[in-house]
Amino acid sequence: MPALQIEAVSGAINLHFMCMLEYKRENYLCIIDNIGPGAISAYVLDYIDQENIDLADFLSIVTRWFYGRSQLTPLSVEIARQGLTERLAPIYRTFDTSYVARIVGSAFEYSNMDKQKIKRRRVVVAPEGTAIHLKK
Repeated sequence: MPALQIEAVSGAINLHFMCMLEYKRENYLCIIDNIGPGAISAYVLDYIDQENIDLADFLSIVTRWFYGRSQLTPLSVEIARQGLTERLAPIYRTFDTSYVARIVGSAFEYSNMDKQKIKRRRVVVAPEGTAIHLKK
């Protein structure tokens, strides 16, 4: 699998958090939420109009997040704090990293969000009257 190419944009730009993601030979204008080991999650701006989401409101939320908490938490955490997860879910996409050719712009990666999940077994209560023998 080839390494993911992340290209920085040089020069004067206004919206530092936007990027272009090339996935399966198609380009998407998006804001990357997090880059994980196998997937890239992002809010795709190409779908905003068809999902009837106000672009100016969305960009104001993202701008506040970028200048406030972008070093600490992903954008999806900020959106969840404001209770907008369900409203913005139609523009949230996950891209398999093996099909992403390159990213041009800002890419946010939060390694502390990929914690290992611990599978715990449920306790099964033995019915009364069942004999329990301890192994030696």
